[in-house]
Amino acid sequence: MEKNQIITIAVVAIVAIAAMGIGIYALNKDDPPGDVDVVDSRNRTVSVPENIGAILCIKSCSLELVSYFDSVNKVCAIDSNDKIIGDKGYAQVYKDLFSSLDTITVSSAEEIIQLDPDIIISSTVSVTDLDQEQSTYGIPVYGINADLEFGADAWFDQITKLGILLGEENRASEINNGVRGLIADITAKTVANVSGYACGMMFYGAGNFLKTSGDYLPFTYSGVTNVMPPNHSGVGGQPYNTTIEEIIAETFDYIFIDGSSVATTTDQINTYIGTTTLYSEPAILNDNVYKVMVYKNWGTQWDSQLINCFYTAHIVNGDAYDWTFEDKANEVIQLFYNGTTVTYADLAEGQTSGGCGVVTL
Repeated sequence: MEKNQIITIAVVAIVAIAAMGIGIYALNKDDPPGDVDVVDSRNRTVSVPENIGAILCIKSCSLELVSYFDSVNKVCAIDSNDKIIGDKGYAQVYKDLFSSLDTITVSSAEEIIQLDPDIIISSTVSVTDLDQEQSTYGIPVYGINADLEFGADAWFDQITKLGILLGEENRASEINNGVRGLIADITAKTVANVSGYACGMMFYGAGNFLKTSGDYLPFTYSGVTNVMPPNHSGVGGQPYNTTIEEIIAETFDYIFIDGSSVATTTDQINTYIGTTTLYSEPAILNDNVYKVMVYKNWGTQWDSQLINCFYTAHIVNGDAYDWTFEDKANEVIQLFYNGTTVTYADLAEGQTSGGCGVVTL
């Protein structure tokens, strides 16, 4: 081979190798090896490690959602605002684990950066703010929605997406299929022709008799007519404030009080019985006033809400079912917290109100 040909081949080879190096560098810079793109509940595309180690959950419901998966054991610290109290099922189920972890202050970016988790799961609502959190921390931030109601397509989709994120697709399917099956166990026999008023839910403030919801799933699945409208003064199905005048203008057979405010709500009911025509409501005349598990406490407690659905159906549909309430409540707990030894009786004991039951006025 001539000398000039050898030189030409060598130059071409060097250029090719250099080009490959540049290409590899560009790939590493823009898309680090081992990272994958996932879509969060706010429809953001987030690049996360393929194998997630440490997880930090901040703001309402992030820790609760992760608690439904085996990845709860990867949680590396607790948001100091996440009150680990008995009104939350996941707090009771994992109290030993959570109490062993350090707490961090979400308002302190320095604490979060020093913790250096592989991913942050946040319930911040604004996409812009989620992007800002990710920029500030220099850590992937995956957004969830704390206000979704289970049974809706968006709720199931959120569970599916979390399963993809955490590498637990089978567990996500198990949760979704389990919830669908449990809902079907209720809706199979909704024989009651009754109406109800639900109240006492915490939502941007403490619950009381005038705090209600026009989109209350225990009524929806039990076949109870909700006497409150689904929208009120521009507010959707989430708990909103009504007035005593709007309440007594309706006729209802049952009252269900959220466990977060039973004492306060009961006192208010007794006051209104003495000062308004509330005393004439069938629910009052027939002593059909009940309390249920806490449904809203710094976000939504989906496990408790499903338990409340079974309790409401059990009360209004009588002997229509071939299951007992407590058995179904335990089934719900096992579905959300696979393999736990915690039972409904344990959760009820830890609740502010003592769980589901009759309220004596």
